Amino acid sequence: MTNYSGSAEGGSGGSGQREAAGATNAYLPTDDGIDYIYERVCTAGAQDFMDPGYCVQLNAQCDAQADGMLVQWIEVNRNTSPPTETATGRSGCLYPGQPPVAPTAETLGEAPIIITLTEFESQPILAAGVFSQPDQFGLRNAHSNLYAVANDQEFTFEFQNAQIELRAWPVSYEWSYGDGTSLTTSNPGSAVPGDGFDTETPTSHLYTETGDYFVQLDTLFAGDYSVDGGPWLPVAGLARVSSEPHLMSIWRSERHSVADNCLENPAGVGC
Repeated sequence: MTNYSGSAEGGSGGSGQREAAGATNAYLPTDDGIDYIYERVCTAGAQDFMDPGYCVQLNAQCDAQADGMLVQWIEVNRNTSPPTETATGRSGCLYPGQPPVAPTAETLGEAPIIITLTEFESQPILAAGVFSQPDQFGLRNAHSNLYAVANDQEFTFEFQNAQIELRAWPVSYEWSYGDGTSLTTSNPGSAVPGDGFDTETPTSHLYTETGDYFVQLDTLFAGDYSVDGGPWLPVAGLARVSSEPHLMSIWRSERHSVADNCLENPAGVGC
């Protein structure tokens, strides 16, 4: 993220620059406590889930010169303590050899709207359902089939005086089985015939100790959006949605030889 500091209105006096923490701060003469910082749209909030194809598609909007980069502007208010950051929902293009131009009220109104990962995650995305076979029960050293059911979803809302259509779909599942082990997969799993007891599947889990375990699932959703009926553009980054914990009770089985059934000997083993 790069800082471009100073008033958007301009003024008189000198100006200067300083380098700090890898960012360039360009100071304008009049300081009203409002700065603008920009970050590359296709990597904003992407963390470990950046898709290089997103950068190509998004940066293609900046075609006035070669190697243009689409950025989004964030307003920083230094009049508060601590300073607050507010996404403007607006973007701009940066080109090699040209300094960034901080937005004004006029340019913010003209710039294309960007749906950021923060805005994407603020939508009421339904979490995946978590299911198990047998239902919330299993035996030690036997496979318990756990699987997720997540749906594609669509949202319509107003943002920056524009009508937004947003689509979300599940792409990755992060399981934490409650016993210190985990699994990340693009496969949600599925139910198997019967009760699924001791059936190994791509998402099944084998517990080695008895007890109650709470299974946690985070589902990662990709998304794209359309502004006022325009072309579909990808959201940079994936929205993480957590499901309700799923209880698994793991028991052990014992085998004994007996001479009588429970009707003949109600006090016998297993009766």
